[in-house]
Amino acid sequence: MEEVKRNKPEKKKNSGMGTDFSLRILALVAAIISWFVLSITQYPTINKTITGVPVDFSLEDTQAQEKGLAALNYKDITVDVEIKGMNYEIGGYTANDLSATVKLDEVTKEGTYKLDIDVKSTHAADRCTVVSVTPQTVEVDFDRITTKKFEVVPEAPLITADSGYTLKDASVSPGEVTIEGPKNELDNINKVTARISQSKKIKEDITLSTDELIFYDADDNKMDDSKLSPADETQFDINFVVYKKKTLNLKVDISGCPKNFNLDSLPMTMSENSLSVISPNLEGSETEDVVVGTIPLSGINLAKAFEFTIPIPQEEVNLNGTDTVKVTFDGKGYTSREFTVAADKISLINRPAGMTSSLETKKLSGIVIYGPEDVVEKLKDEDIYAQVDLSGIYEEGSYTRSAVIYAPDYDNVWCYGTNTVQVVTKTTRPAESD
Repeated sequence: MEEVKRNKPEKKKNSGMGTDFSLRILALVAAIISWFVLSITQYPTINKTITGVPVDFSLEDTQAQEKGLAALNYKDITVDVEIKGMNYEIGGYTANDLSATVKLDEVTKEGTYKLDIDVKSTHAADRCTVVSVTPQTVEVDFDRITTKKFEVVPEAPLITADSGYTLKDASVSPGEVTIEGPKNELDNINKVTARISQSKKIKEDITLSTDELIFYDADDNKMDDSKLSPADETQFDINFVVYKKKTLNLKVDISGCPKNFNLDSLPMTMSENSLSVISPNLEGSETEDVVVGTIPLSGINLAKAFEFTIPIPQEEVNLNGTDTVKVTFDGKGYTSREFTVAADKISLINRPAGMTSSLETKKLSGIVIYGPEDVVEKLKDEDIYAQVDLSGIYEEGSYTRSAVIYAPDYDNVWCYGTNTVQVVTKTTRPAESD
């Protein structure tokens, strides 16, 4: 019988992938073990420099905090650190693996301190040694931070009044400010100003705002304000008040003058002919005539001086520094003589209606006449007249009235002294019928 051959199943060939993966794992493990062994045996320790390590500054739980101290000039810094340790421990270190802090143990009172910077590894189990720190120290000022209240005054060097006006006043609102800062700095402040830096010409009241505060010491030196700051208000309004400049032309009234008398002939001198003032009335005139007082012509004997207080409205400000005017008369080239006025040269004016008026005085003697020498020397009694005003008389009776003395042909002579006459008035009787 023919023998039938059976096919045996063939064995699958090994692809080798599983073997390769295992070998790779073994190789990696072997490399790590080799690096570890080399690190321990060939390079057990290394030195490494790490740059830009941030420094932590904190007053929490320190004596400085307990005593109310504050760091005035500290700014965040970084340091460069050289460390030493096992290669397998510190070889991969970065700035995040180190902790740098400022040591504040010695800060117990106000002052400037040079403080050490302490650096440690953030991994407590690592054997890491700090070789150097650059910089090793940081200088910090400490002081007590407190507050103090100051008056605020305006400072506006470039705000000026327009032509014809003057800057009368400037005020700040609010007028006080509370400043926060180191006690020593606050104690050195002598003046606080709210400053307007802009340039402007003004001719009316105006308010400008600012947030700029300037601090000055007792010698009027500007202080460093980096450690000072307002505790509350930060905006200040400065109100500028403008006044108008005005000239007062001063004058003196001369009373009791005859109609023909020339006032300009009087040798009169005033100590002040004009006065400069400033006024809140911005629409008013730039000049104004002001009468300071009245002098009776009969009171002028060329020797006597008169003094008057200048009448200035309360709201206006006198810029001259004087508030009086002295009036004097120059007697050089002038003289006086006595004369007599006869009754026929005494006239009555403004006689009362329905009444008769007559003089009881027969003549006026001892009349003193002043004037230029060349005029007075040629005067005669018949050149002198008197006039009596009867205004205000309404009843019968005898009245004493002052007489105005004058020389109708001369406008530059006058009578010194008071001269009176006696006048009698009577009611007119109606005529009796037949």
